[in-house]
Amino acid sequence: MGELAGRAWQGLSTGTSGARWFWHRQFKKPFFGRFMKPWRWPQGVATDGWERLSFASGSHATLAAVLKRTPVDTPRGVVVCAHPMGLAAKGFWLRNGHADALLQAGFHVLAFDYNGFGDSPSTNFDWPADSLAAGRQARQRFPGLQVHALCASFGAMHTLNALGASDFPFDRIVAEGCASSLPEFWKNYPFAHAVLRLSSLVAPEGERRLRPELAMARLPAHVRVLLVHSHGDPWTPTNHGDRLAAAAPAGARVERLTLTKADHTHGMRDEREAYWPAVHDFLTAA
Repeated sequence: MGELAGRAWQGLSTGTSGARWFWHRQFKKPFFGRFMKPWRWPQGVATDGWERLSFASGSHATLAAVLKRTPVDTPRGVVVCAHPMGLAAKGFWLRNGHADALLQAGFHVLAFDYNGFGDSPSTNFDWPADSLAAGRQARQRFPGLQVHALCASFGAMHTLNALGASDFPFDRIVAEGCASSLPEFWKNYPFAHAVLRLSSLVAPEGERRLRPELAMARLPAHVRVLLVHSHGDPWTPTNHGDRLAAAAPAGARVERLTLTKADHTHGMRDEREAYWPAVHDFLTAA
């Protein structure tokens, strides 16, 4: 601990941007340390047509993203893809078929890395700000088109956690494998759960600000949500969807898709015949 403190103080005294987030990064390690590694383009996925982007986020990070335009003459809109935890980061959507399906359906695709994942540098815990930044970037690049979010697990949580923003940029949200709260998800990981409980005692408002179950109460009337859960998911079983749906305001436009066997975040891979038609219909419905 003394060595860590010394490194932190040395960095703070020099005023470097990396040192500013030193302790944030240390706190992230029990949760995400195994995923905080250099990003590689997904094996077997062609780079043709993909454009690399970077843009600023309210989390003080410059986020990395990739963008591809649909070949369809009249685009339906833009889908921002918010990744689950994992080394693949934004590549999750490219390697599992989501991006190709969206492009063929007439949507531009923007897939980004949250701060601390993929090619995005690690700063703080304001991942909802990253979701907002990606949505705003999509609106800026494609004015006049609807902007939707396709998100899974970690990305789903922090897209829903951004619902209170006055300029929330998404029209429709597909949220797969979304936990109702951080404690409910991390209870499956004893050490990380203990760290989270300790942090909740020290700064309870910080953890409550990252609870999708509470954020759902702020769902704007014009925003539609499709909650996707699976009986085959051991990490975020269907009761998480029950709690999220129950927390939405009366009359909110919340739909459910319950899969039979799909593993966590893998509806497209494990039950494409049920997952993709439902997602496609949700994104394209009038």
